Amino acid sequence: MAENLVLGLDAGSTHVAAALAEAPEGGEPRVIGVGLVPSAGVYRGLISDLSAAARAMRKAAEAACAMAGRPQVNRAVISISGAHLRSEVGAAAVAVPRPAAGVTPELVRRVLDAAAEAVEPSAGRERVHVIPRSYQLDGSVPLRDPTGLCGRTLAAEVQVVTGDALHVQNHLRAASQAGFEVADYLVAVRAAGEAVLTPEEREEGVLLLDIGGGTTGVAVYELGHLFHLAVLPVGGDHITHDLATVLRIPVETAERLKRERGWAAPRLAGDGTVTLPTPSGLNTYEVSEKYVAEIIGSRVEEILQMAAAAVKRSGYAGLFPAGLVLTGGGSRLRGLAGYAGDCLSLKSRIGTPADSLAAEPELAAAAGLALWGVRAAPAAAEGGEPSEPATDAAEARPARAGRLRDWLKALFH
Repeated sequence: MAENLVLGLDAGSTHVAAALAEAPEGGEPRVIGVGLVPSAGVYRGLISDLSAAARAMRKAAEAACAMAGRPQVNRAVISISGAHLRSEVGAAAVAVPRPAAGVTPELVRRVLDAAAEAVEPSAGRERVHVIPRSYQLDGSVPLRDPTGLCGRTLAAEVQVVTGDALHVQNHLRAASQAGFEVADYLVAVRAAGEAVLTPEEREEGVLLLDIGGGTTGVAVYELGHLFHLAVLPVGGDHITHDLATVLRIPVETAERLKRERGWAAPRLAGDGTVTLPTPSGLNTYEVSEKYVAEIIGSRVEEILQMAAAAVKRSGYAGLFPAGLVLTGGGSRLRGLAGYAGDCLSLKSRIGTPADSLAAEPELAAAAGLALWGVRAAPAAAEGGEPSEPATDAAEARPARAGRLRDWLKALFH
């Protein structure tokens, strides 16, 4: 693979998306090809059929490379999802050897390593991400980057995301079976944030909801860093199945109803009616759009309540000055952005990648994965540190040469 080309692969419950990104000489990274195919072998963010998932990954990647007019790229950054992912906070402090000389990058690395080690994954779990959250010098105000500042004691907090080691391994095996070398992986909602959030939003404080088919990712950003991350076991497919169950219609009909006539809340729906087939398929009957919206709205309300609870558990005390950003295929539900903003008392918008080829919410995670890989490549070349701290499942994983610690990537972001 050419060094300036990176493939992002997001295997979701509804679609498998691929994005190919490049970094032109002296220019900004950009997406040059995308592929989106129906999902197979993935259930609620977890790999349920290796062969089916691998075929879908390969098909999406081939479409992205064909659109870009490039030969097949076999090295990829992939997404990890599922409600098994959890987020904990680790903290540590170290003395600055020469206070007047300032904090060195080596000291930043040491305090972040110590903070990461403060969170010990339970049996069967492993660290997926170790993300800088904040720094302090001598108990001062939170800092984004302490490098070069003078002080006696450097403290750091990190966000440690852990996951079930076997579920993580299944994602890696699916990619490997598809013929890809996994260069790196990110939790899907974090990848989406790379594509749809602006630096100003991450700095001010923003809530990101990545609504997929089987899960909803929740991410809180502040001071430019990821403050908290959670994955909820509910998504857009649950809305579809609610409609199918209550209205006694096929799932395919329910999905079409949701997309074409559905609203996020009853108050947004019109006074019209919808014609649906009876269970036998021999006749039809009518229901009001408001009734359809009531069924949808019940699940939407649950998702928003669960997201609010996840934020509350994180201990975040800010007010989200940058508001709420919704992305993922589930964010296409009509009226969702305004309704969610009203429910959470936040300004809101639908987040799509800036590149015109990938300007769809379903492609947010895939585009973010590809852009992450392109942006991290120069840091990898300069940093020379190939891996994160060792994990319990390290021996069973495919080789991931070139992967940097999250703290180093953050410094070069």
